[in-house]
Amino acid sequence: MRHNAILSFGVAAASALFAETTAAQLSQGEKDTIFVGPVKVQQAVLDAAKKAGRTGELDQISQALRSQLVTEINQTRVFQIVERERKDDIELEQAFAEVAVDPNDKNRAQTLKMAGAKYAFLPQIDGFEDRRATTRYEAIGRSSMSRAVWVSAVVSIVDTTTGALLPESPSVTVKSGSSAEYVRQGASLGGDELISAMTKDLASKLARETVTLMRPAKVLSVTGTQIQINRGTEAGFEVGSELQFFATEDVKDEDTGEIFKNEVPVGQGVVKRSDAKQSFAEPKGENLGIAKGCVVKIAKNAAPDKPVAVARKKPVEPVNSGSGEKPLQFN
Repeated sequence: MRHNAILSFGVAAASALFAETTAAQLSQGEKDTIFVGPVKVQQAVLDAAKKAGRTGELDQISQALRSQLVTEINQTRVFQIVERERKDDIELEQAFAEVAVDPNDKNRAQTLKMAGAKYAFLPQIDGFEDRRATTRYEAIGRSSMSRAVWVSAVVSIVDTTTGALLPESPSVTVKSGSSAEYVRQGASLGGDELISAMTKDLASKLARETVTLMRPAKVLSVTGTQIQINRGTEAGFEVGSELQFFATEDVKDEDTGEIFKNEVPVGQGVVKRSDAKQSFAEPKGENLGIAKGCVVKIAKNAAPDKPVAVARKKPVEPVNSGSGEKPLQFN
């Protein structure tokens, strides 16, 4: 018992020390500036979509993904995003200000005054498939259909001050699908709505993975059993979310100079209330030193991906068109 008590005290003391170090390292006083580049699609993915006749769906995802990703990252309030896609529009306003706006106006656009970006987020679609199957029942003019779609994307992160590519790249895969039995021939499954919903889901998950990698959530304060966290609903910290807390320190590899993050689990918790910017949790189980500056992660099993809803069995063709004691019922 005495040995366990000493061990727990030692872990708690080390956790507090790591937390203080981490708080000092993460506290920069201002947001890093980033820009999100255009979405690229791997050539092999383009070729496969063209062969399957699904280029329209792939184009819909690639064209909408960047704007969705910008919106999702901006809502986390972690980075300051600068616009690069519509640079010509900004430069037009700057040129107008040079000749037609009062030079004493503090809001006047100024040439060569666009903010630089420390990091470039470069998204790329590296996987896509849209499978469909239809069984027709010509005798009754009905069909049974199923559709399964999946898409994956990765974000390469470049430090623009050095041109160095960060060693880790957030990657996300989302899946969706639908099925219907005995519908009228010519009906469709999901269509644009399904693709739009998948694109938004992909952008949301990519944004969360990217922000978690670059600036993980952390504990702002601990008051009694209340733990204040600098992330809210926009970052996925919903009421009831299960959390893991880590004391961390940076460890340098003397051979390569690479910096590794040493994480020590110090406890678990549950979100009790939250808003868009922050959340409040309570410890769950043993607390080995949850303190200000500890890194916070949402437990991976807290929000599992929804399974793809597709028909698993081929429906049996009806033997009549509705006669008998129990006539067939159609949608």
